[in-house]
Amino acid sequence: MDLERQMELARAALQNSGADAWEIAAVHSESVSIGVRGSEVDKFQESTSSGLALRVIANQRPGFAYVIGGDPAGIERAAQEALASAAASDPEPGFSLAAPVDDPPQVEVFDPELAAEPVEAKVAKAKQLAATALAADPRVVHVQPAEYGSAVSTVRLWSSEGLDFTHRGTNVSAGALAMAAGDDEQEMGWDSRSARFVAEIDCAALGAEAGRRAAAFLGARPVPDGRYDVILDREVAVQFLGLLAASLQGDSLLKGRSLLAGKEGQEVISPLLSIIDDGLYPRGLGSGSLDDEGTPMAKKVLVERGVLAGFIYDRLWGARAGRESTGNGMRGSLKGPPGVGFSNLYLEPGGKSQGELEADMGSGLVICEIMGGHTADPVSGEFSFGASGFLVENGQRARPVKSIAIAGQVLDIFSTVTAVGSDLEFSGRQGSPSLLLNGLSVSGA
Repeated sequence: MDLERQMELARAALQNSGADAWEIAAVHSESVSIGVRGSEVDKFQESTSSGLALRVIANQRPGFAYVIGGDPAGIERAAQEALASAAASDPEPGFSLAAPVDDPPQVEVFDPELAAEPVEAKVAKAKQLAATALAADPRVVHVQPAEYGSAVSTVRLWSSEGLDFTHRGTNVSAGALAMAAGDDEQEMGWDSRSARFVAEIDCAALGAEAGRRAAAFLGARPVPDGRYDVILDREVAVQFLGLLAASLQGDSLLKGRSLLAGKEGQEVISPLLSIIDDGLYPRGLGSGSLDDEGTPMAKKVLVERGVLAGFIYDRLWGARAGRESTGNGMRGSLKGPPGVGFSNLYLEPGGKSQGELEADMGSGLVICEIMGGHTADPVSGEFSFGASGFLVENGQRARPVKSIAIAGQVLDIFSTVTAVGSDLEFSGRQGSPSLLLNGLSVSGA
């Protein structure tokens, strides 16, 4: 049964269910993922999926259910389950479903070239990833995985409030993991990128960078314990941003799990830093005209020059806080209702390249990788990570460094920033430039 017919059946079931308000989210996606080992394809996955997520409000109580690839009986059952879910929920007097938007903002998120890209071209790009990684340095001995994948999705939101909106999007990702060997040691190097548009993915450059990174760490060793000026590479800085991000969510604030509770209008990090969540970021992976609840997306400055300006909310948590949704109702999958989530969260870039930051630092460390990020505590902001990177002397990289550890608290990290790079890049839906920090405690392992 096609998705339109499924939605019609769901609408009829919900209208007859006794719900005061209802919403249907229909999703259809087609994806391809290809992996290469050596010069041969060793992974090929092609899939198509579709389903419906149903939300209702009955007696001020929200309910939810979903159905994948629904048949008529399954759709009818899902509507009944949504009502049963509402009956078991607590009342949410301020919660409502989104109304229609007369003139939704426009954002470019669909690439017809990617949607039409043949499988043969995808295979060639996966092989190119592996080949350029292997050719990047004679010490690169193995590349696996080298993967290329793409997806095309369509989402339609339809509600009793009159909302009827369709969103089409594309995304593409590529990455390679290379191994370099020399003098009885081995090192790994990884590079990857995701984007909405196929023209933004340079597989040859990605593969070559993975190979160079692996070879560059051969001969790495620790540095003595001490306090060092440190540059966080943008791929590391974005992980610290992710640690702070939970404290910028309205649900965390109301649950008493935000480091930033009670600090609106106060300086909380370096005045050199601004944190933005932009649902209209050009070609952003989290961009869209409306969020997953049908609320218009927008650009929000959450921290402006170090001062906390606000938090993000979806419709439910916004109602609980007595605030409007900020257009941050995000759906992880059809199997759960929307929740508070970021669109495109990033640290605003500065004006210096990473090379200029290293020259300004003079002596110190560039941290290119951290290990154990999942062990950090988002409630306290405390962390202890293994790390690797490069020792910098006289403004130049002197040698690779590994088996060191850094520990501290995330607000302290962002408060000691003395310069911000111009090299903003996103990792998924979060992005950061490189950051220069003053006096970070480092332990040699």
